[in-house]
Amino acid sequence: MHIAMGLGSGLFIVWGIPLLASAMGLADGGALDWIVLPLLLIWVIAFGVRSLLIACPRCGKSIFMRGMWSVFWPAKTCSRCGLDLTTAALRK
Repeated sequence: MHIAMGLGSGLFIVWGIPLLASAMGLADGGALDWIVLPLLLIWVIAFGVRSLLIACPRCGKSIFMRGMWSVFWPAKTCSRCGLDLTTAALRK
């Protein structure tokens, strides 16, 4: 659910806002960049922080962390305690 909402909102920012602005006659060159780029930056930060908050219910480690790196897809098992995360209810 988290990944689907993240991808959907990201696609809306990148393509939906420019298409709506174009349909309303508001797309005038670079002025739209002042709207889309800050929203995209806010989305990247918010989605990244939200990803790190979804944690293993047993030990609390983020399911999106692999060592010191954060990735886009969740782990199937916790790298710290070995819990099967495909059936566990995750903490948010």
